[in-house]
Amino acid sequence: MIISGFILRAHRLDKGVSCKSCADYLDITTTYLSLIETGKNKPSKKVLKKAAVLFDLDEGYFLSLPDSLLPALDAAKTLTNVEKNILSSLLASKM
Repeated sequence: MIISGFILRAHRLDKGVSCKSCADYLDITTTYLSLIETGKNKPSKKVLKKAAVLFDLDEGYFLSLPDSLLPALDAAKTLTNVEKNILSSLLASKM
């Protein structure tokens, strides 16, 4: 699993940066950004460096999940598909 794209997307959404603006800043297409953000493509070192500057983060931050998420990820592995869908809906509802 390519974690960096998911982390990039989370920060882009948190800062309210559009796909187009982010892709332009990173000097890539919006299609390529989408592939990165969904874990289908791995971002280059150049893209990660630019993303680190854009979001004021250390470049290494994109390479692993924050420690606080690891227990939740482990717990999620035991959920059924129905439970995962329920959890996904709850998280999307911005409780």
